[in-house]
Amino acid sequence: MNKLTLPRNPHKGLKIFCRTCRVDNSKCKHYDRQVYRVRIHIPGTKHGVKSVFLEAKNYNDAILECALIEKELIQNGFERNKQIFSEELTDYNIGDAVVKYREYLSGESKFAHLKKNISQGHIDESIRFCWKFIENLSLTKNIKRTRPTDIKPEYVSNFYIWSEKNYSPKTFNKCFIAVRAFFEFLIEIENVEMKNPFRKFITKPVIPSSIDTITEEEFNLILNAVDTFNPFVTLGGKGEKKNMYKPYLKDGFKLFLLTGGRREEVVNLKWSDIFSTPQGVKLFIIDNLKVKRLKKDNKECKKYIGINVDLEDFLVELGMNEKIGMDEFILHPNRTSTTKTIMTDLSRGFSHYKEGAGIKKDISLSNLRKTYLTWHHQVLGDDTGLVSSHSTTQVLEKYYLDPKVLTAVEISALNVRVFGKK
Repeated sequence: MNKLTLPRNPHKGLKIFCRTCRVDNSKCKHYDRQVYRVRIHIPGTKHGVKSVFLEAKNYNDAILECALIEKELIQNGFERNKQIFSEELTDYNIGDAVVKYREYLSGESKFAHLKKNISQGHIDESIRFCWKFIENLSLTKNIKRTRPTDIKPEYVSNFYIWSEKNYSPKTFNKCFIAVRAFFEFLIEIENVEMKNPFRKFITKPVIPSSIDTITEEEFNLILNAVDTFNPFVTLGGKGEKKNMYKPYLKDGFKLFLLTGGRREEVVNLKWSDIFSTPQGVKLFIIDNLKVKRLKKDNKECKKYIGINVDLEDFLVELGMNEKIGMDEFILHPNRTSTTKTIMTDLSRGFSHYKEGAGIKKDISLSNLRKTYLTWHHQVLGDDTGLVSSHSTTQVLEKYYLDPKVLTAVEISALNVRVFGKK
């Protein structure tokens, strides 16, 4: 490529810009990265300018192009022309591009009308994978000087090798899909002229995890371990010891098993969430937090948990007859910890005492929900989704229940027994 030059007294505002050094009239030798750029002052402003990259490859053509651009700017009242200024609008480094992508996903950019209905957790995960790519790229490139258009196949290959070593197959695939979506945003939304470097990659085969339920014997072993097994575990690093025991663990495990709820739902259950149908069947009516987060609107979205004999007996042990209707948490009512802390303690506590009980199966707290739904499926069959809230249900005024949903909840409450007890 020929070296760009300027005479001693160049055309007003005309510069040679280096895309690598990110400065005008650099004395560097990045000749293949240099372009002509003109800065045109906006009349009526003190420092306002329009900056445009030129297509010209020699000085004389650059002067002619400058004249045409200035004429068009005057005709358009110095408003940007999409075609002429597209390169300027998208000329930012790869790190800045990730920031723009987060703004886009969150609906905080100029593309708010294109915002997808996705959860904050999905946004955070997508951006985290993008930053992992940036971190890997920084091992060989100066991020501040690297543009999205600079990403070459070898950089993707380096990240592929790193991800193979650090991620499970399932997470690996999620990572590359997330980064591919990031570059798709730059190409389709930001109009960056480039090919998607992550468009093609070999996904990792993922072995479906088995849905292990918990037997009654295993569950009782875990409950016994809470009372008998050493609660202290030694952490890495400085060898700090952490006490995994919490006085609400056993009650929490039982609530998870007997309600089949998700972590936040169970931890935040209150006595005031209990209602009775006209037929006298008790049930919990709570916010369906997962669906509400996905919808991100103010519409009511409720979930129903039938109170069967197992659950009712346990709630009576906890004081339901005296406390029903009270605005008090059922689990750990006199709490000073946050919901998130309690959820974490329950998850970690279950895993710790599962090991203490000598159970080798790969199970966690979430398997209590799977056990609950498995036993419900024995009775409800295809209607299990109406109880688990996997099927869409509409709530009418003041907690009115759809007859089909009500029927499924009533059958659940009257007939289902976890572990199949009669």
